[in-house]
Amino acid sequence: MNIIRWLCLIPASYLGYYIALIGGMAVHTFAESFCPPEAVISGMCTANYIRPIETFLFLVFPGIAAILVVLLPTLAAPSKKVAVAVIFFVLGATAAIYMGTSLREWKILAFALVCGAATVWFIYVNQNKKARNS
Repeated sequence: MNIIRWLCLIPASYLGYYIALIGGMAVHTFAESFCPPEAVISGMCTANYIRPIETFLFLVFPGIAAILVVLLPTLAAPSKKVAVAVIFFVLGATAAIYMGTSLREWKILAFALVCGAATVWFIYVNQNKKARNS
């Protein structure tokens, strides 16, 4: 059973990324559904309300992805959860740095890195509490 859980780490990480990606797209589609017909140009909503929503979504959902990319493999791991969290944070941070620098999206990159690092810290603290209580 443990071998299966170890083999699930990478798929769990991808699952976390795609949950955030699809979730962000779904929320964006929902927000666009309120766009008045006269504000739709070539299939895109140009209403005044959509820009702040897009800015918020483009910031928050990469952060959610960073959290899930670290958290889900850690939950799947049968042991060494802090090490798993650190490894997947490094892998996710590498991908985020590549995407963030190539797109020059510094705020989004910083937020995603902070969310991923905070998740590692949370897992570390949680595992230490469990070790002390044992």
